Amino acid sequence: MVNEKRASVGAKGPLNCLIVDDSAFARFRLRRLMDSLDHCVASEAANGNEAISAYNRLKPDIVLMDIVMPGLEGVETVRRICEADPQARVIMISSVSYRDKIEEALAAGAKCFIPKPVTTEELKRAIDKVMDKDEMLDVRC
Repeated sequence: MVNEKRASVGAKGPLNCLIVDDSAFARFRLRRLMDSLDHCVASEAANGNEAISAYNRLKPDIVLMDIVMPGLEGVETVRRICEADPQARVIMISSVSYRDKIEEALAAGAKCFIPKPVTTEELKRAIDKVMDKDEMLDVRC
């Protein structure tokens, strides 16, 4: 489970997550999913610029990022976050599931992709995989 993996990563407290999506409803839904997991604290950003600012301020353990957003879209946001912090753990969660867009997101530094709508089980599995350093080579969730 997420809290067991968290203990192996470090015992600095709850898993901190940044949810990035231009849709308030999507952010609400992902926050509810994160709230259902043990020891998770979620923050939100509505676009790429807010995400970069929040990432630099909060240094979250994990980021859940949409691909399609106005302004600075998800792939470029992931690229910028991962250039600044190569250890960033970003999971793309999007209704855009074109193979080339997914590959572009993974090449930019995303560790995993989950298509919307996401279930609690899919989210748990992806977080466990991304938080487990031994699994980092397999980026398909």
